[in-house]
Amino acid sequence: MSKINKFVPSEINTNQLWQNILDELKVTVSDATFKTFFAKSNLVSFKNNIATIGCTNQYFCEQTEIRYYSLLKDVLDRQTKKNVSLVFNVTPNSKFQIPNSQGIGPLFEIKAPQKAPVKKPFDPTTGLHPRYTLETFVVGNSNNFAHAAALGIIKKPGSEYNPFFVWGGVGIGKTHLIQAIGHEILKTHPEFEVLYCEAETFGNELVAALQKKTMPQFKKKFRSLDVFLVDDVQFIAGKEYIQDEFFHTFNKLHLGEKQIVLTSDRRPEDLAGMEERLVSRFAGGLTVDIQLPDFEMRLAIVKQKCQEKNGRMTEEAIQFLAQTIESNVRDLEGNLTQILSRAAGEEVDLEFVQNFFGIKEKTARKKVSPRKIISEVGKHFRLKHKELVGPRRIAKIALARQIAMYFLRRELGLPLTQVADILGRKDHTTIIHGVDKISRQFSTNLNLRRDVLAIRGKIYS
Repeated sequence: MSKINKFVPSEINTNQLWQNILDELKVTVSDATFKTFFAKSNLVSFKNNIATIGCTNQYFCEQTEIRYYSLLKDVLDRQTKKNVSLVFNVTPNSKFQIPNSQGIGPLFEIKAPQKAPVKKPFDPTTGLHPRYTLETFVVGNSNNFAHAAALGIIKKPGSEYNPFFVWGGVGIGKTHLIQAIGHEILKTHPEFEVLYCEAETFGNELVAALQKKTMPQFKKKFRSLDVFLVDDVQFIAGKEYIQDEFFHTFNKLHLGEKQIVLTSDRRPEDLAGMEERLVSRFAGGLTVDIQLPDFEMRLAIVKQKCQEKNGRMTEEAIQFLAQTIESNVRDLEGNLTQILSRAAGEEVDLEFVQNFFGIKEKTARKKVSPRKIISEVGKHFRLKHKELVGPRRIAKIALARQIAMYFLRRELGLPLTQVADILGRKDHTTIIHGVDKISRQFSTNLNLRRDVLAIRGKIYS
């Protein structure tokens, strides 16, 4: 039997071992996570049960260790049948050998951004905007089900998922998705009458038609459509006459097997002031929600938007921005626009983005000790040293302890096990959780951000 693809633990072949690890990770994590953290890394060495993982830069080393230490260890333990420890180092080369099943493969390279195709201008007839296409819609864990349903609608408009009701908070891509549906349907069915409009616009046009006595034209416009894309349907709640006309329009299209797509900031059953007959029809098809984007999705969004805006950012700057802004896609793009505007065409590096958020350059600070960090965190929260490193888990102490973890890891770069020892924790996974929590909440929790910046100022004063 051929031994080309068989891994023998007693004879460690780092190329083959890393390929086995990659194969397992591909089916364990999302595609975005795999491409961001693992496809660019490699197994530098495996000696004395210590695996050295090579990353492109220090930031990737830190993030991979913080987020995926346990996952990588589990995979390595399983592949080698040993109790493995991991070390993360920066590998000088930015290109890594990604082996194939024979242990040999092409170099992984980031392709140069291609020129964006010339887009058609905004079409007032359909209401579709050229920037909201399926190609520019970033898919991740938070919206993959909605995206998959949209593909089904595009393939068979009017027969799959009708009506299609998408709900979720502001700035998460609902408008983008339903406009993309309109664009794609027109590609395969150019003869279709497609219209995107906000529910408020529907109401305003109805009022105008009543005033001008042009109701026949109004009804013909909306009831002869093949695809009706309605944004923010919650705005007709409480408006009885508009709801009545919308109900009859909805019925006419639905009975004719015409595709209806709706968005809202809440589920159909939570639409206060909406008539029961409309709520029932909204919920009669497929209802899906879109959640806030996770880190990997935000990372992909920053890269895509940066390319669209012809901006230049280092990988570390992109990583930091994606990690800092966690509220929604709109806020993420807004901050990116401001950063690129201030950069005025120059490449944006990590220091530039940190300064944008009020974080001073780390290299310009004096060196501090772990004791100094623990002391300043304790003073800020009026806690004694023994409380910070003790077993108590009340909210105030737990928060202070997590901030201390954050500073010990991010400011001093201490290993997880050393941070655990300093804070009296038995398990380094507690440190991973604490650092990740503070990192995620830094952009959205103003009180937390104020605490972190105040403590940082005291540490380096």
